[in-house]
Amino acid sequence: MMRRVPVAHWIALPLIITLAGLLSGCAPTTLKAPADPEDPVIVVVLDHGRHSSLVLPGEQPGQWLRYSYGDWSFYVERDTGPGAMLAAVFASTPAALGRQELEGTDLNAALRGGLRVPLEDVHHVEVPAGRVRALVEKLETIWEEGADERVDSDTWGMSFVGHPDAYTLRHNSNRVVAQWLETLDIEVSKKPILSNWRVETR
Repeated sequence: MMRRVPVAHWIALPLIITLAGLLSGCAPTTLKAPADPEDPVIVVVLDHGRHSSLVLPGEQPGQWLRYSYGDWSFYVERDTGPGAMLAAVFASTPAALGRQELEGTDLNAALRGGLRVPLEDVHHVEVPAGRVRALVEKLETIWEEGADERVDSDTWGMSFVGHPDAYTLRHNSNRVVAQWLETLDIEVSKKPILSNWRVETR
């Protein structure tokens, strides 16, 4: 027997999507890589449809670290009801940092074998290795500080800890990924609400 979806869900979801679209606009967020980065390495922005995550090279060859940011209720507690969605849009809620380790010298193959979430697009950008190491160190510090309360999720294929910065519509997964990219010396054209990226070549 098919499970009936509450009417409130169908009312809330289009409202949220419409609001996000109005706030962000239809044009993609353009990423411009730094010119002639020192000791260049590749980082990858993953577009999952509505959300984004970032893949950074690890310390060892063939090791990749995927990070994401999001609302704790949605990602960790799997509360996808209309109340939780409305709270995530209109309120300030606890946030989560997600982390996943991927392995493989061929990153595309590692993504195909390791991801458990939809993937609409993959964007590669060349950045300075020193900037990447600094960002990884920052994210790993948050990860280690929350390790005692880590939650492993088979649904997302990631593990989560609390993030110190609360989740809001204007501080969602896509905006945080944009902030991470800016620390890598990538020029980001705007602060995105939705996941819609384009890499501009110099």
